[in-house]
Amino acid sequence: MIMADNNTKDTSMNHDIRDFRQPMVTSIGIMLGFLMNFLAQWAISDDEHPAIQSLADGLVAGTLLIGIGLMIFVLFKLLTNRYDTANAGLYYQSIFKWYMAAIIVSFGGLAAALFV
Repeated sequence: MIMADNNTKDTSMNHDIRDFRQPMVTSIGIMLGFLMNFLAQWAISDDEHPAIQSLADGLVAGTLLIGIGLMIFVLFKLLTNRYDTANAGLYYQSIFKWYMAAIIVSFGGLAAALFV
């Protein structure tokens, strides 16, 4: 009878991130499209006045632009093929943290737009 060593770690994710890449790229594309559409509609909603008229508008716009920038950064990190495949799991965890930060910042900006 062979006993499994309890100290061994699951290294199944440490070879490549290709299985995790597609869903993240798809979701970022959808969110980027939504945010860009939101900003475009906001910008053209009133032709006579600028879209940013108050400090609150500036805060919302800044938050959304930071979120878009973070999403583009995550997309770049996901699509690059220059990472250490031996440490792909750690690389993915780093990308995932940036991905969640981008979502939180972006949706925080959208929530602020609703309440401000």
